[in-house]
Amino acid sequence: MSAMLRMLTRGRPAGTAALRRACLGPSFARPAHVTRSSPCTASVNIEDIGKQCSFTESLAEQLNFGNHAFAYSHKTSKELLRGLVVLHACAVDALVNHSYKLLTFGERMLGEKLLGYAVAPFYNQFVAGDSEEEMAVVSRSLASVGVRLMVAPMLETDVGEGHDLEVMYRKNLDKTLHLIDVSRRNSVLQDSRPICQTKMTAHLSADILARVSAAYEALSEGGRLEAVRALAEAMQEAGEGSSRTLSPLTHPLDPLSLSPKDVQEVLDSLPRIYKLGERSVAQDVVLAVDAEYTYTNPAINLLTLAMMKLFNTPTPIVWNTYQGYLKAGRENLRHDLRLVSSLKGVGFGAKVVRGAYLERERSRAHELGYPDPVNDTYKDTGLVYDSMVEVMLREIKANPRSRSVIVASHNESSVRTAARKLEELQLDPLAGNVVFGQVYGMAENISVPLARSGFVVYKSVPYGSVAEVMPYLSRRANENRAVLKGARRERQLLTQELLSRVIPSRSAPPLQ
Repeated sequence: MSAMLRMLTRGRPAGTAALRRACLGPSFARPAHVTRSSPCTASVNIEDIGKQCSFTESLAEQLNFGNHAFAYSHKTSKELLRGLVVLHACAVDALVNHSYKLLTFGERMLGEKLLGYAVAPFYNQFVAGDSEEEMAVVSRSLASVGVRLMVAPMLETDVGEGHDLEVMYRKNLDKTLHLIDVSRRNSVLQDSRPICQTKMTAHLSADILARVSAAYEALSEGGRLEAVRALAEAMQEAGEGSSRTLSPLTHPLDPLSLSPKDVQEVLDSLPRIYKLGERSVAQDVVLAVDAEYTYTNPAINLLTLAMMKLFNTPTPIVWNTYQGYLKAGRENLRHDLRLVSSLKGVGFGAKVVRGAYLERERSRAHELGYPDPVNDTYKDTGLVYDSMVEVMLREIKANPRSRSVIVASHNESSVRTAARKLEELQLDPLAGNVVFGQVYGMAENISVPLARSGFVVYKSVPYGSVAEVMPYLSRRANENRAVLKGARRERQLLTQELLSRVIPSRSAPPLQ
């Protein structure tokens, strides 16, 4: 046992024949356009390997997501062991179901400092830290395997959650602006823009967004286009400090039938939201606005489209998020593409996700007696998701300078399908208008092969203190329990890699 522990505390020996075989895989060939900015951290000469390999297969066909030695070559054995333990724990329903209660109880009994020690394995697995120095360490680690940073602030509210809103808004604005700056300063790979994510519920309450959503949905498509134009006009006036005083009685939001109080709330939010777009343009950082619940998403789309009109001229700096687990996922995307096309000269960026709110959406639909908005089966979600990605890829083929997409998926089939379609349409994988994304702490077996094969890849990296982040992660764990329980393949790969380090002769064939 002591010998095993000594092996686990050391990194994987580099330069071995086993690692050479791992990097090659059954069909690995270095594409001609992979840059030198993503060196292999193990002492394997990728240039030499490429010279020995066949170039008959496409990049998509070369992707091998079952190669544990290649995927985890940049990870220490301690990190692998932690990941294995954490992913096993996340597959336990009882732990996930009661995680928030356990966190609250733990903080009350132990205090924040001791709780931090208790949850450190989970925190360190999924979170970069709460300082710029820690973020810089993570950014350099990701860059060593050609992966880029996509910062995720832990800021959101839901309907009915009470807060001192004005204090919360100021704090959230300051933190988001800071993280836009941090994203730029810690962008190690300079050949593409860093990405910073945000949630509209950090800047305008979910209750207001729900009411604006109802008003926006009641409009025709032409009415929604006018609402986007009107909101963009109001946002620009508010952000630039126009001499015209906006009030519930003198405002350009007539297309929306809102109460004077709700109009005032929206108007008050516009200077904050304008500053986010302004800072993103100044720092050349993509601002990716997250989708949330179906009852707030229409308002989020409205605000984000208004930002696009102001700041995507035509380079897509502001991106919106579209959820493939919704039956209306593809139409939601196509609807907003039609609106942006009507605005003329406006760029459009999309983050395409499967979605993280499945259980809440289904239970709410059942409670309130309206049709379930979520696809009936996982297969249906896959079909919708893949069709949404194809919509965006075809848009990019037609408008390469003014359209962008991030294929945010842990599903190997969807990632491979997107890579094939990208090549079929003869899109440049290094142009930066088609990129891939996974969550930090998971799916290394997807991210690393993608990056090493010449695709642009990001990791969504949460940032914040234990008190800020753990409740957020608890909520995400509940919503993503199917993904966490489905990480069986990843646990197998971690186990194989650990065993191959402890017993080098026992190097199992990579999973296909």
